Amino acid sequence: MSFDRRVVFITGGASGIGRATAELFAASGDAVAICDVQEARAQSLQVELEAKGFAALSVTADIREASAVERAIDIAVGKWGRLDVLCNNAGIEINRPANEFTTEEYDAMVDTNLKGSFLCSKCAYPHLRKQLGSIINTASVQGLACEASTAVYASTKSALLGLTRGMARDFAPEVRVNSVCPGAILTPMMDAFLASQSDPQAAIDAMGKNIPLGRVGRPEEIAAVIYFLASRGASYVTGAFFVVDGGLLAKLAI
Repeated sequence: MSFDRRVVFITGGASGIGRATAELFAASGDAVAICDVQEARAQSLQVELEAKGFAALSVTADIREASAVERAIDIAVGKWGRLDVLCNNAGIEINRPANEFTTEEYDAMVDTNLKGSFLCSKCAYPHLRKQLGSIINTASVQGLACEASTAVYASTKSALLGLTRGMARDFAPEVRVNSVCPGAILTPMMDAFLASQSDPQAAIDAMGKNIPLGRVGRPEEIAAVIYFLASRGASYVTGAFFVVDGGLLAKLAI
């Protein structure tokens, strides 16, 4: 590969927004490291991208474990000699009233959505600063205004926005740190909800009617914003969050 191209490390990179992000960076000529706990799915995406002539690598890691994160990033840097972009995309969502959460479920959500992003950023920083690179965190509109039964999930995403701003200060001027806040997006994270519906497509259509743009979003629409935030076009953007929700938060519901 040409080393004027970037090396991009994407957690949760094998499906949903992570997969769309990997495909976009790869198609643009960048090398992508697909980090996911689903080893077979990550390897399958690597094979697909390589078959198209793109530079790709799959690594399996539980981002809740510091040693696993360090190993995964070392593999990517060892293969390509550098790291330019970190996309902290991995996350889990469990929706139920706060009083019904178990301690184990709470720990799993916080450790994945918040601690995992912190560990990846901390480990990636020494490599990113050499390239004047960037970090993009996948937060959520739930971190700004939440639905019922999302207290724990929303709190992790609110905290991730705080981590974004804090790291933007700590890592400046060498590394930029920003967040995207997706709204309702058709990803595997929505599958549990759709599986509980008698007519999943009708449920998606009904959801879209409550969004000003009239539809649920697609993973590639979030990937496009992530790609922009990693680009030279966003060279003066850090400590910011970009809401990508079809106008959902602009709607006043009374």
